[in-house]
Amino acid sequence: DYFGLDKEENPALGYRAIRICLTRTNIFKTQLRALYRAAVFGNISIMFPMIISMKEIEKIKEIIAEVQGELKAEGIPFREDVELGVMIETPASVMISRELAREVDFFSVGTNDLTQYTLAIDRQNSKLDAFYDPHHPAILAMIKMAAENAHAEGKWIGICGELGADLELTEEFLKMGLDELSVSPAMVLPLRKKIRELS
Repeated sequence: DYFGLDKEENPALGYRAIRICLTRTNIFKTQLRALYRAAVFGNISIMFPMIISMKEIEKIKEIIAEVQGELKAEGIPFREDVELGVMIETPASVMISRELAREVDFFSVGTNDLTQYTLAIDRQNSKLDAFYDPHHPAILAMIKMAAENAHAEGKWIGICGELGADLELTEEFLKMGLDELSVSPAMVLPLRKKIRELS
């Protein structure tokens, strides 16, 4: 509510994520300042959601340069070499993933949204449950493509979202060369067991 966002007919395709950051830069800069300052005390990375174009990455880097310049001018300690990543959760980001990989340090595939946008299915709509298929060949092909493009540029790639914990796909993900599977704490041991059985 404190953002004062207008009601949208389809918020999943609307004004959200990086789109808010790049149009409300005062909020974004405050967040970036906090992250770069916190990085002095621990190892953190920054990941940008809902990316669809290289122009967004260029604008993000411009804002980061501004933030770092302001922190330097103010004499505030910060860490410059923070890893920057992109969430691969739109078909557009998959298709330009080679170009994106040249500009960032890592990818994380947001499988929930990638499935929703690729299959044109609102995952909040229970009437569409029968049509919602995260194992769809198109989803797996997109993940594989993103992994190949990340590795071609020497970058690592992980998965976050429900598919990371899907033991039916673990072997497939390992074959794709995915470097990281992000899962809930309850799934760590079952997933580790599965991986050990496969290796």
